[in-house]
Formats: sequence, C-alpha cells, structure tokens
Amino acid sequence: MSSLSERFALRSPVFESLEQDLASADSYEQWHQLAARHDRLSGADEWRRNDASRLYDHENIRLRLQQLRRLRKKGDDHGLLFVLNEGIHGNMEGMGKAQLYMRAKCGTKKLIEDYITEISAALEYLAPRDFEGIPWAERMEFYQRASHCYGRSALMLSGGGTLGYFHLGVLKALIEQGLCPAVISGASAGAFVAAILGTRTDEEFLALFEDNYLARALTANPDNIKIGFGSKKSIDMQAVKREMQRLIPDMTFLEAYRKTGRSINITISPSSARQTSRLLNHIASPNVTVLSAVLASSALPGVFAPVQLEARNAAGEIRPYLPSRRWIDGSFSQDLPAKRLGRMYGVNHFIVSQVMPGLGREPNQSVGMRQIVRDTFVAATKEVVRGSLDWIQRRTAVGPRLGMALNTVNTLIDQQFVGDINIFPGYGMSNLGMILRMLSEDEMAHLFRSGERATWPKIPAIAMTGRIGRTLDGILHEFEAREAHWLRASRRPHAAPNPPPRRVGAKAA
Repeated sequence: MSSLSERFALRSPVFESLEQDLASADSYEQWHQLAARHDRLSGADEWRRNDASRLYDHENIRLRLQQLRRLRKKGDDHGLLFVLNEGIHGNMEGMGKAQLYMRAKCGTKKLIEDYITEISAALEYLAPRDFEGIPWAERMEFYQRASHCYGRSALMLSGGGTLGYFHLGVLKALIEQGLCPAVISGASAGAFVAAILGTRTDEEFLALFEDNYLARALTANPDNIKIGFGSKKSIDMQAVKREMQRLIPDMTFLEAYRKTGRSINITISPSSARQTSRLLNHIASPNVTVLSAVLASSALPGVFAPVQLEARNAAGEIRPYLPSRRWIDGSFSQDLPAKRLGRMYGVNHFIVSQVMPGLGREPNQSVGMRQIVRDTFVAATKEVVRGSLDWIQRRTAVGPRLGMALNTVNTLIDQQFVGDINIFPGYGMSNLGMILRMLSEDEMAHLFRSGERATWPKIPAIAMTGRIGRTLDGILHEFEAREAHWLRASRRPHAAPNPPPRRVGAKAA
C-alpha cells in the first residue's frame, strides 16, 4: 500500500472504529488481536515481511542470520561463539533504531525479530554447564563480556503525585508479559510504586490487583490525611508513614534485593545547599530502609517537611542514617537518573513511564529544518536561563534558601524526561489538578487500567529490544546463584565437593 493511499485509508470509518477498539481493549491478548488486524488492513504487516528498509542494513543481517543457523545446525560450536562475539550489539547494523518499531503495531521487521530470536537461541544453546563443545570457563568469560558490551534495560518511573499510580498499571502489564526489567528507578510517587514492586515477587505483586484490593488500600485514608501546597496545618508525617507501611514491608534495600532479585533505585534531593543528591539502592545504601527512602523521595517542599533516612544496624535495630542530613522530593534533582543507572548497572536502554502532563511527548525522529530550529531554540533558552542563574549567584548576596532554589531550577533545566521507549498516559494538562488530590476507588482503578492500556502498544518493542539482554542476564543470574549455592555447601561438613551440573536456563532476571 503506498504512503498516500495509507493516509486516506487510515482516516476511514473502519480504521477509526478499530482505533477506538484498541484504546478500550480489556486485555493485552485482545489488544494484540486488534493490532494484528490493523496491521493487515494498513499494509504494515506487508512492511514487516519485506526485509528491505533504508533504516538498517538488511542484507548483512540476513547473511548473519543464515550463518548463525548454519553453524548451530552443523554443531560448529567454536565457529558459533566466534560469530556471536562479532554481533552482540544492541544497534547492530542499525536494527535498534526507534523508527523501525513505530511503523507496525505488532512489531518490527520479521528479519530483525528472527535475527534476535536466533541470537537468543544460540546463547541458550551454549549455556548448559555440561555442554562439552567449549570449556565452561571460556563460555562464562564470553557471557560476562557480552553482557558488559551489550548492556541492559532499566525502567524509570517519574514523579507526579497521585498521577504516579498510573505506574502500577504499567508494571502490571509488563510483569504479566514477563518483560519487567530487573533494574527499576523511581522518584517521588515513582519511588512509592517502585518500592511496592521491589519488595514483592511477581506473584505477590499481581495478587494485589485481585478483587480491587490495591485500589481500596490506596484510597482508604483512615487517618484522613489532607495535602496541598501552602497548607497552614502541618501534616502528621507519622500518619503518612503508617499509610505507606500498609504496602511497603519493613525491609532494607539489600533485603528487598535478596528476596526479589530486583534492583530498586530511589532518588532523593538535598534539603540544603551543601548536600548533593543521592541514588539509594542495595549497592550504595544496602542497610537503608526502603520505607524511609520513599518518605524522603516524596517530601515535596511546601507540602511535607524534609525527611531523615533510617537504616538497620548489625543488631537489627532501626537507627538514623546520616543524622545531620534531611532530604526532599527526588524529582527535583533526578526524576529519571539515567546516567547514574548507566554507571552502576551498565544500563544503556531506558524504558520511561512519564506521568507528568507536558513532559510526556515522544521525541521527534524526523530531522527537518523545523526540528533543527526547535532544538536550537530550546538549547539557547536553557543556556540563557542557566547563565542568568549563574550571574545571580555570583553577583548578588544569595542566602542558603535562595541558593538551594536556584540550584534546583538549574538541575531541572538539565534533566531529560524521556528515554528510548516511552509510556505516556492519554490525559492532558487538565489532569494536573489530580496531582495532590485523594482519589476515589473507581478513579484509582481507572488510573491502573490507563497504565495498562498505555503499555500494551509498547510491548512488542520492549520484547524485542530487550530480549538479548534478558537472555544474558538470565544465564548469568543462574550461574551466580549456583556458584553461591556451591560456596555455601562447601562450608558445611561432609558437603559434596563437586555437585552434579545443572542445565542453565535463560529465564529473564
């Protein structure tokens, strides 16, 4: 179908009705069936079957796919490992470009999907401990190197007050499809949601949605907490803590990681000019309690007082952590801490759930004069504002509070609010009034469903772009778990020195 005829076809009543059905689907399975029909009628399905595209080197990808299949069929294990060493890259021959995942609703080019599937199958083929073709140490060195080079995905949950409960629907949709990354960050409301997930197994998290339990729990408000900007009545932080304790277990970051295998990361901002922002997790702050981190990350100035962190000591007692420091809303310094996640976990692919109206806009993939002018104007505006703030701080007497405010504005200017794959809600600026309002049970359930429906169209892209990384993480996770088990067993008397080998699966971490 030509692009001109496609444009007219997509405006027809049939397509308009189909779009409405997609927007109101009740499950991912139903959405996918409708999306497949949409792709057939629009010609996108034909586009997927056609290997050619100027966006990637389809000829080289096809040759590499044939080579991988041939080597695995022949049992040429060393040759297979050599070819894998050449080609485990996220954007191999351009196949990771975002435009390739925007043309069809059900996925990208079949050739790309076949290639990614074959890479994953080859990785699993070489993974078993008792595989005899190549020494185990050589294969593990390859997997560790490949994982380091390929990187991994992370999910970043933005701040946004009560609108942040949208993230719960996003997580539900991802977990049901087995696609939730092991690395998750959250700021402010996103920190609360990340903590709910990060302290539970997948089964425990999904059970929260049964019989609308989670919506009821989040709207109960037995202490009748009322929040708002500039409220003269001070908010009882102990009451807020009790509310959060109903859904956030008494765990440290390390305890949560050991239970779930997930790395939850919570951002907090400094409450004074002499502090710096922090990213709390099981690596940098293993003994800090998840609950105190969430309270700190949610402490919106003008609504909540700054918060002190807490940690569990060697005796299991809860004690102040950095007693002289207080912390505020994580969104002010690092709503989406991509750089820190990249350094700490080797993340180079970011999925963003962004709930704030106005910030939720997909980056323009086309490079035209209008886009160049717009980008130049935005960059120039940032430089002017940044220069003005610097001039004020250097030429005028700035007190601690004003200095803190200026630094916060400067930080917000530099932040990025989108990632490689972005999940945005369908509402607009009119919903800003919900940010600091208690929701009804029906409104809460609707927000969950909105998160699910906004995620379903992104699932094909998430499934493909993260598949190799999930396979590598799964292989290495099982290897590390088995080695830890052997190490513990070797310390016991009469332990078997060489436990029987087990086949390594490729279950996503």
